[in-house]
Amino acid sequence: MLKLSEWTNKNFSAGQPGLTVIFPSREIYFSPDTINTMRMTPDTCPKTLDQWYELCHPEDHMSTSKLEHVIYGTHEAFVSLVRRLYCGDGHYRNFRLDAFIQRGNDGRPLRLLGSETLPLGAWLAAAQDGDMIECGDFNGRVRTLEAVRVQGVMTLRDIGEAEDMKRENMTLRRGIQRRIFASGAPFSVPHDERNTVSVRNSLEENIRLALNVLTGNSQLKALRRSMNEPALTVGIAGLTGSGKSSFMNALIGERLIPEHLRSAADTAVICREGEYRAAKVCYQDGRTEDIRGNMLTASYMKKAASGNRGISRIELTIPGALIPEGLCFVDTPGFDALAGTGGASLRNILPELDMIIYVMPVRSRLKASDYDYLKMIMTAGRRIVFVLSQTDLERDDTEAGRVIHSAQAKIAADIQAIRQDMKKFSGIDADVIPVSAKKALEKFYDRKSTGWRESNIEAAVKYFARFSHDAFTRALMCRAERASAILEGAVSRREVAGSSRWRIGNITGSLKNILRIKLPDIPSGLDYAGNAGESGVQGKNLLSSLMESMKEHEFRRKFFALGTMKDKRKAVFLGADRQQSMKLFARIAHNLAFETLPEGNASAGDWLCSGYSPPFGCISLPAVAEGYTLLVAPSSPANNIDWHKLFAVYVPVVSVDLARVDSGLSDLAHSSYITGLALHDWILAFGNAGLFDTRQIDLVSRVPKRVKEFVEMNGLKNPELFIFENYRIF
Repeated sequence: MLKLSEWTNKNFSAGQPGLTVIFPSREIYFSPDTINTMRMTPDTCPKTLDQWYELCHPEDHMSTSKLEHVIYGTHEAFVSLVRRLYCGDGHYRNFRLDAFIQRGNDGRPLRLLGSETLPLGAWLAAAQDGDMIECGDFNGRVRTLEAVRVQGVMTLRDIGEAEDMKRENMTLRRGIQRRIFASGAPFSVPHDERNTVSVRNSLEENIRLALNVLTGNSQLKALRRSMNEPALTVGIAGLTGSGKSSFMNALIGERLIPEHLRSAADTAVICREGEYRAAKVCYQDGRTEDIRGNMLTASYMKKAASGNRGISRIELTIPGALIPEGLCFVDTPGFDALAGTGGASLRNILPELDMIIYVMPVRSRLKASDYDYLKMIMTAGRRIVFVLSQTDLERDDTEAGRVIHSAQAKIAADIQAIRQDMKKFSGIDADVIPVSAKKALEKFYDRKSTGWRESNIEAAVKYFARFSHDAFTRALMCRAERASAILEGAVSRREVAGSSRWRIGNITGSLKNILRIKLPDIPSGLDYAGNAGESGVQGKNLLSSLMESMKEHEFRRKFFALGTMKDKRKAVFLGADRQQSMKLFARIAHNLAFETLPEGNASAGDWLCSGYSPPFGCISLPAVAEGYTLLVAPSSPANNIDWHKLFAVYVPVVSVDLARVDSGLSDLAHSSYITGLALHDWILAFGNAGLFDTRQIDLVSRVPKRVKEFVEMNGLKNPELFIFENYRIF
């Protein structure tokens, strides 16, 4: 028999059990690690053994009976069992309980000490093809494993290892490209890379020919320098004091780039993620020097970036920086229209930038100086992404202890204002990403903390990671477009005449041929989305709706623009689990309602209402939009409700977890309101879309077929599908 000391060393190596039950009160306590594993918080985790039992999947309640029998019906000291528990994010997961029962002299239980773990074998036995799980290896690394069915047998595939190999391969290829391009030596590449290199060489040759005509054109000279950069170059720009350097430091994880000298300095700081900590310092007279390891400090960067040493640029390589592979970020000098600083330096470096991050602080709309700057940088269709900085400065507005305007709602208003201003200024529906660089820096190495999540820096990194695929090819497209725009501008300004004008015209035509013939099918990914169609409209592909939904910034507008909601001002949210309905409502309300829902005042049978004149007594939620009334039904509504009468006024919105489609539809089939869906238009909303991304496309793509079969079987009207991620994504 296993000794208590051996069992304790095996299961409680961290110094405390994962859970403790005290008898006879049956109070239960969880360790912080167990609370995190179950996706809960100290406030939402069970407080008694009976509440813990309620988390068990209905099909696994035999395990509850077994545990009760061992505790009270035997004198056994050890118990182990596997069952599914409902986690805080709305998913059932397999957990293995290993527990020791400490008893008194009379055999009565005094304490139960246990650990809850995710058993890989049990998970694999219940997994479907394409399911994924994270686990730690012997070196402490977290690996992602995917369940794959091979000849009828479910096996595991290490996704993380494949991704590591892919990144190492891309790093090697880009390192070779950088060295060869810098030296000008002949380049021998694999077959699939030859077209890209051919385009690069043709583009550089055309720029060289153009410089023979426009000998003093500084933009062409800068553009020619950029041909030696095999990465998509993203410039961080903005007015003085907007938070550009702070944003760059948040990506690096340390205050390495000085935040108060950038406005006066002419030095451009370029940063990319790499294996070694190093800096290449480039002087204006052509000299270079390398700084490595501990020599690269904040004080060194402060001295170098001050501009008094004749340094033109500093190229940083920082291990662990949050910069996607294939991209490099450039911290540009601040622009101050009133002081007249920064303009000349920016004009020199702008031709080298493929994409622009324009940083603006919270509570700020576009001003005249912003418009001056934007006119300067918006050339050749260069994409501009706005980062709303310093979001940690926003606070909730309260009155008599009640939140009147939440910080998130005010940030959302700032985002909307920037987008409206940009729309009026240029007709572009720009993307805006709110970020707190301060919180990101403070919690850079604590990525499970609330502060790290609130910084939203990972959402910004995920946004730019979309461009890492074929990054060099995308960069070449941007540079060919800029070269063409520079030459066309020179012709329109009559900087050339006679035969020179004819030669520039030929070069411009050659550049357009490069874009049209040599890069005809390359998705640059840098085009503006413009007025994209609404997600979930009937007849749209579910997968495309998913991707649109994950990128959508104006979530509330998107929901109210659904075809079923046309000319309707009222809706009722339904579902087997009210938590799913509340997550959808929270997204529409910019997370305000979900965070402030008075759980203590709302019982399981209560209805909730946001708006005016509910059809029956409800607990009030904050108003979402002027003129709209939204009801949230309890998980098990009373049987005396006339659903036909209610659905004639309120559009039914049924929420189902995308990760549990089959069980969600099964719950819907047994609901009391399903008969009303046969006569009225309704919306079927799938939450947790962000869990799927592109790795489980097969699972997502089968959903429309499954919904169609369910609708036909139950004689319902075809629903309008709406896909969303439960939490805000910007």
